[in-house]
Amino acid sequence: MTTVDKLLHHFGLSALPFDRAVPPDGLLRHPSFAEAAERLRFALDTRAPALLVAAPGTGKSVLLETVCRELAPPDVRVVATALSSCGPFGLVGQLAARYGTPVRRTTAQTAAALLDDLGRSPKTEVLVLDEAHRLPDASLEELRLLGQLDFDRRAPFVLLLAGQPSLRDRLQAPDFEALWQRLAVRAALHPLTDRETAEYLDRRPRAVGARAPLFRPGAVDRLFEHSRGIMRRLNQLATGALLAAAHAGRKHVDHADVETAVFDDAHA
Repeated sequence: MTTVDKLLHHFGLSALPFDRAVPPDGLLRHPSFAEAAERLRFALDTRAPALLVAAPGTGKSVLLETVCRELAPPDVRVVATALSSCGPFGLVGQLAARYGTPVRRTTAQTAAALLDDLGRSPKTEVLVLDEAHRLPDASLEELRLLGQLDFDRRAPFVLLLAGQPSLRDRLQAPDFEALWQRLAVRAALHPLTDRETAEYLDRRPRAVGARAPLFRPGAVDRLFEHSRGIMRRLNQLATGALLAAAHAGRKHVDHADVETAVFDDAHA
């Protein structure tokens, strides 16, 4: 029996509760998540370009996946890309390849051809660019070019641009003012509050078989203190605390197990 199997058996779970894959019943639609999702749905409904900003580890990618999976109507085609570099052909060239548009001699010609192809699509084309804070300035300039070419006609695609707060700061610079102004819908995702953290720590284990809360109130307080409501950090520490509790033979996690997880994480 593996360590994972032992952990699951000890707590009566069918899967790791704080794994990257979120079971449907385990998704916590806290107010910040719900508001951001509603704003992105509005962008889809109105074909407006949108910006999603979130600090690392707060659930940005999960939110985007949820919107694309659950909120997009049947006549929508989503192309989602996590971009950190666009290679020698640039952003427009990479997008043209994704959509099957032949690359032309210049970026402007390729952009125009791409917009023509998207405009003829019977579906609402949605382009999701995640990790956009890593894009070089040249790629943001190409996005501005796509917006300029599209100025006087019905938008052939919906742009969902997502990244860390540094992306917003860059877009507010004078060089990208035109692109910033075109992002008509803006959403932000925030860390969990203390109450939301408690609900999260209860919901996720229940979604994979827990019949009672696994985390004592003191453990919840410590996890919020050490994670500051950042889900990725919370997932790591909660899993470590479960391991510590199981090793000690306990069926519940207390504050000492959290401190063990914090110590182990710091000295790994």
